[in-house]
Amino acid sequence: MLMLLSSPAYVFLILAIVCAWLPAVHWGRFSIRPWFVCFALALCAALATGVLGVVGLLLVLVLALALSGASSDRLPKVLRLVLGVIAAVLALAFAMHRVPGFSNVLIFKDVQFSADAPPFTLYANFDKGIAGLLLLVLFCRKAASFAGLKADVRRSWLIIFATIGLLSIAGLFSQLFHLDLKLPAATAVFVVVNLLLTCVAEEAFFRGLVQESLHRISSKSLGSVLAVGASALLFGVAHFAGGPMYMALSSLAGLGYALVYQQSRRIEVAILLHFGFNLIHFLCFTYPKYVGA
Repeated sequence: MLMLLSSPAYVFLILAIVCAWLPAVHWGRFSIRPWFVCFALALCAALATGVLGVVGLLLVLVLALALSGASSDRLPKVLRLVLGVIAAVLALAFAMHRVPGFSNVLIFKDVQFSADAPPFTLYANFDKGIAGLLLLVLFCRKAASFAGLKADVRRSWLIIFATIGLLSIAGLFSQLFHLDLKLPAATAVFVVVNLLLTCVAEEAFFRGLVQESLHRISSKSLGSVLAVGASALLFGVAHFAGGPMYMALSSLAGLGYALVYQQSRRIEVAILLHFGFNLIHFLCFTYPKYVGA
């Protein structure tokens, strides 16, 4: 945790993600968005400390411009579609660490969280986090107030509990993990990195960009089904490195996240459900997976 907090680039990036929900601050004729100030400081700090290179910076700016254009009603629909495709491909490349110019910080290496699990290595992925931030603020639909968020959670409680329950049962029966109650010393850093640099980025992409875009361009009768199904399947495919069973479980998870997003078409509940299951997995089951699976 100290390593993460000692890097100003990550501190400002985390603050930028948290500030994504804050309103603009008005100062005379000027309007300042807190997230943008922290975003700019994160980029400057990353450049100064070697976390980000010039090529990476240029591609961050390209992603920001593509997302801004794709979400603008002032541009022709065809141009918005082209920019959306460019943004989706580039954001995916950021998430998969295929974009040059980034040097992500290693938090810990080969830590054994469960006796029957393989060693686990954790990076604080600046590339994935910065893409998630831009998706969140430039494209995703967010709750307008805390009261609205509470209402979304109340409407989604059945899907939330069903998703967590089904994933837990499926994981146990498939032997992807076993019951293993624990409170590792690394819990605090896991919470920060997983919530803000993983769950926000993944939900902003699969729900905020993919599912929302499919919902908008599809016919009314099939739009919801197509958007939910496609985003769930793509989420499963994105976890191909874990093997077929892990992909299947990830698709089931993606279905739950997609359904809670579909109810409100705002991103927060999907992020909270995703993180909630990840935290339960980390604290209550073999992590990252059973070594025999």
